[in-house]
Amino acid sequence: MMKYALIAVVFFALLILVLWLYPLAEPLTQKSSDHSYIIKGVNIVDAEADTVLHNQFVYIKGDRIERIASDAFTPDDANMVQVEGTGKYLIPGLWDMHSHLAFQIAPQVIMPLHIAHGVTNIRDMQGIVNINEERRQWRQDILAEKLLGPRLIGFADEIVGANYDEQDVVEVVNRTAADPNTFIKIYSGILSERYFALAKEANARGVVFAGHYPNAINPIDASNAGQRSFEHAHLFIKHANPLADQNREYYRALYSDEEVDASDRPSVVAMLEGFDEEQFNELVDVMVKNETYFCPTHVTRRYEALAYDQDFLDDPNLQYVPPLVAMIWSDDASGMHEYAKPDGMQTYLEDFYTKGLELTGRAHDSGVKVLAGTDSYDPYSFPGISLHQELEELVKAGLTPAEALVSATSEPAVYFGVTADYGRVEAGKVADLLLLSKNPLEDIRNTRTIERLYYNGNQYEKTDLEAMKTYVADNASGIKGWALSVKMFLRLMKDNRH
Repeated sequence: MMKYALIAVVFFALLILVLWLYPLAEPLTQKSSDHSYIIKGVNIVDAEADTVLHNQFVYIKGDRIERIASDAFTPDDANMVQVEGTGKYLIPGLWDMHSHLAFQIAPQVIMPLHIAHGVTNIRDMQGIVNINEERRQWRQDILAEKLLGPRLIGFADEIVGANYDEQDVVEVVNRTAADPNTFIKIYSGILSERYFALAKEANARGVVFAGHYPNAINPIDASNAGQRSFEHAHLFIKHANPLADQNREYYRALYSDEEVDASDRPSVVAMLEGFDEEQFNELVDVMVKNETYFCPTHVTRRYEALAYDQDFLDDPNLQYVPPLVAMIWSDDASGMHEYAKPDGMQTYLEDFYTKGLELTGRAHDSGVKVLAGTDSYDPYSFPGISLHQELEELVKAGLTPAEALVSATSEPAVYFGVTADYGRVEAGKVADLLLLSKNPLEDIRNTRTIERLYYNGNQYEKTDLEAMKTYVADNASGIKGWALSVKMFLRLMKDNRH
């Protein structure tokens, strides 16, 4: 018996070694062309004005929009390609403002999906594996028009408040200050002493900190301290109820390693049912005053509400996910299913999801700046694909299609202070453009009708975009998928930030 067990162990070890040594597919590269383009007779979508400029002529030279005119013109340009835009709609490239490149294999299975679905810029929120060195190299290669992937306009190079985190927050700020394209991600577990020390130092050094609102800290105080954005739709629900202080005290004691009892934690159902208008309005007013952004990632709450639904779990987009990630997602969904089994808990998850939508809409109507983000590579949040779903969620929340589109185009440009280059279809701006077959102001689902993408001075037709998806599906399946999974797992064991 021992002999067979030893053989099995040796066989398994050899299999892992073979998969670890199995070469990764070469990352996709950007097109390299000296063509310029004129899109003739196209309808330009102006989301900020909630209008369409009909029958426009858009001249793209290099990576910029050289000229826009309502009258036909023909540039003196021997390299120009004419594109028929009649009856089609032009929007800026999309942004995902809460994305996770997650692992070192992002060029093989994550980045191409963003580009294939029109996401040309991201704010990357770090993850459980430290891939800072890779991300800096990716950022350079993408800007140099080599690697195919979305621009990393900003990324979190540090996480404070995760499990086992005991970092010196001043040193964290000092490290982040060395790269203006990075910021500090705030996680839920940071306590007030470290949080406000970090905020003070970050504000003095001009370092951005953004992320979760800390469980043990009033988000009003966090907004006043300068946190740039709050993530996830539980923000208002967990704050705006009579049990919020008790909930914060529970987490303060828990994170301080004090003895706590589960009964000390307020019921999540009671917190939702006890929603308090005055507390909600107070937080909204403070966020508006401080220009604190809100990135609700409603697709994650939708997943929690639908984790029981096998049709939802059998998403055909799983073809783009390596086996290890699919197993992690399946295990998480099983956990959510168990969580929802007690009486009333499934209803709670559904009510939490719908209440979150309602409060996002109300906060936006009151002036809170909303950003579209997906938490991609969290369960059932697919790179690129889920950004379009999030836009649909924002419309469910009460935003108009134009306002939802703003949250994924011009508002991110304002957030990063790059409105001179991004966010609108205007002469002089970077030509990140999606040519759609249908009008997204009539139906936000029309952002999915991408016929061509313009990115870094190159044109990607529908066949190019489909080829990117095929490349990812191929990498995520079969022996390639298992080889990716082994590489991800070993990196996770070596460099787990949590």
